[in-house]
Amino acid sequence: MDISLLNTLKDLLNFVDNPFLLLIVASAVIIILVVIVWITKMVIDLAPYAYVNARVRSREGKLLDDSKISELLEAGSLEEILGLLGDTEYSKYLSDIKDEIDLEKALNQYLAETYEFLYNISPEKAKKVLKIMMIKFDIKNIKTLIRAKKLGLSPEETLKLLVPIGTLSKKLKELSEMESVEEIIRGLEGTEYFKILQNASNTKEMELLLDKYYLELLRNALMTEGKEEDIFKEFFGTLIDVELLKVLLRAKVDNISAEELSKYLTSGYELPEWKLKELAGAEGIEGVIGGLEGTSYYQILSDALDEYQRTKSIYVFEKVLDKLILEKGRALSLRKPFGVGPIIGLIVGKELEIKNLKIIIKGKLENLKAEEIRSLLVQVK
Repeated sequence: MDISLLNTLKDLLNFVDNPFLLLIVASAVIIILVVIVWITKMVIDLAPYAYVNARVRSREGKLLDDSKISELLEAGSLEEILGLLGDTEYSKYLSDIKDEIDLEKALNQYLAETYEFLYNISPEKAKKVLKIMMIKFDIKNIKTLIRAKKLGLSPEETLKLLVPIGTLSKKLKELSEMESVEEIIRGLEGTEYFKILQNASNTKEMELLLDKYYLELLRNALMTEGKEEDIFKEFFGTLIDVELLKVLLRAKVDNISAEELSKYLTSGYELPEWKLKELAGAEGIEGVIGGLEGTSYYQILSDALDEYQRTKSIYVFEKVLDKLILEKGRALSLRKPFGVGPIIGLIVGKELEIKNLKIIIKGKLENLKAEEIRSLLVQVK
């Protein structure tokens, strides 16, 4: 027998008899198997998002850039705005536009179909997240219905203002034809919204109760969805805090008492219940912002305080808070590029883009200068 072969066999026998070497090899095999299982699981989890995220990235690239926004700001009429939007994704929604209400309806339809498109192509986990985000449109639609009835708008005018998204989308036409606020509430029987609104004494209370319900839904989702996903907690937690701050700031403008306001607040993410009660009792807008010192929200709101004192418009605070949500959505998209992150990033961007377009249209109708309108916009791209 060849000497080299004998030596090889001898070394192999010595290796088998060496428990320390066997332990090292066994450990290495286990580590390799764990890595293979982890990689396999990651590929299986992320594979459903590959197609979805490719479609999402494509749509992200079509968000209106600053040059297009500048063109829209310089437009001299509604017809010119429609012409400038003719080479964008909005073009197919812009036929038969006669006035600004028609255009607002077209933008709402576009947003609804964007949600529907993303929902239909998304994996199950993303569907759950989208369902949570779409609840706010139920709230927005109910508020719009109530306000429209108070203003005496016709069913046709009311329907144009509604966003055809959410659990109530099939009932919107029927609800828009109701003749009073009380009739609208009865029309919601069988839904959670009926339970919330049936004992409300006025429309302001109705709106605050609806806001509270939405925030509690978000908070419950935060506790159950994506427990291991810190970025989801950060995004949805910030979303809850931002909505709570909007409620607080509007309440101060409307002179709602601390006792009354406290009934409509729910615990936030960075803003616990005790802090919210303290803010509810603060003296005016300045008191609320001062009470936020030490939180993530103090600096951005305090930086906007001078502009608020100059304009007396609560929107200056809503603008910086919307910008914060946009930044959190982008962070989620970048930190979770192969999951649900890009979907949420696109949704946040699209919602703000449509909000910007509505501001531009309203600003043009009110004969505001281009620079004045631009100051109200949140830069999306």
